[in-house]
Amino acid sequence: MKEAHIDENTNVTIHEVPMPQITNPHHIIIKVVVSGCNPKDWKMPAGLLVSIGDCPNSGDDIAGIVHAVGSAVYNFRPGDRVAALHQLGAPHGSYAEYSLVWDHTTFHIGDRNFEEAATVPMANMMASIGLFTMLRLPLPWQRQPSETGTGKREQPVLIYGAAGSVGAAAVRLCVLADIHPLICVAGSGIAFVEGLIDESKGDVVVDYRQGDEKLVEELKKALRGRELSVVFDCVSEKGSSANACKVLEPGGRISIVLPFNIHEVPDGFEKNSTMAGGLWEGFKNDGAHGRMGFDSGDDFGLVHANLVGKWFREGRIQPHPPTVIEGGLQGIEKALKTLREGKAHAQKLVVRIDETPGLR
Repeated sequence: MKEAHIDENTNVTIHEVPMPQITNPHHIIIKVVVSGCNPKDWKMPAGLLVSIGDCPNSGDDIAGIVHAVGSAVYNFRPGDRVAALHQLGAPHGSYAEYSLVWDHTTFHIGDRNFEEAATVPMANMMASIGLFTMLRLPLPWQRQPSETGTGKREQPVLIYGAAGSVGAAAVRLCVLADIHPLICVAGSGIAFVEGLIDESKGDVVVDYRQGDEKLVEELKKALRGRELSVVFDCVSEKGSSANACKVLEPGGRISIVLPFNIHEVPDGFEKNSTMAGGLWEGFKNDGAHGRMGFDSGDDFGLVHANLVGKWFREGRIQPHPPTVIEGGLQGIEKALKTLREGKAHAQKLVVRIDETPGLR
């Protein structure tokens, strides 16, 4: 089969490689129809992600058709339309005709289209890990009425980078769980984020482009005197954590998505890193980048992948807007260089594998 390899300079070459083989009873082989592209896909070959393995095919967001299943896979069969999150850093990623995944990070997509489905796995699994495990926010069925009986308890949550795929997924999940008010930080994607939030419940969007000092001032105004105890920093660079911590209560919880920048979080807060790699055994966590993992990643993946799939099929969570980059596997270079240059805003870049020139 054909497979795309990415080098440290985000150049892409196409190779003929053997098809993946099932070596674990919980493996699934998927014929990839559409692959999503993520910033980590260029950062990993560039040596910027120290916590996951090194694999030239660094794609992980998959939408396609089940080709074969392992002997312990009971919920999927050949021909099923699915989406899946490939194990980060493992061989046989999504930038190929066929990919090898695990059943606990795979979900059915029903009649939803593959382009939309390919935007869902990474963003929503990351958001689920960050919100419900690392930050310990209540799941939709755990929300309790306020003591006065007048509605839900207020739980201000700051989501930094709300227009990105993970940030937007976090906003959608918070809305689904009725967690408000949401204090969202965005830039050119503000209009997009405004379409996700519920202003009637106090949700607001603040523009980071006005400078750090003004941003912090606007965040304080948005809180209206309420204490902020939870921050999900989906940017985790360029001073985002420092800005967030200026309005976070002492001892408050903050989770970041780039663990090597944990040093930017000041002392005095409960800090950790949200990493999808913890969904599989063998995740590298040397303790140098704060708390990153969690117990029973396969159980967490099984529960949340099924929930995300159900909510996606029912339309209760919407996908990040997909933008198709033409050329199939050859289009991956353009997609990843666009991400590396920071030119993709409020959209998810995807490629259709069958558009690859010379594909059999």
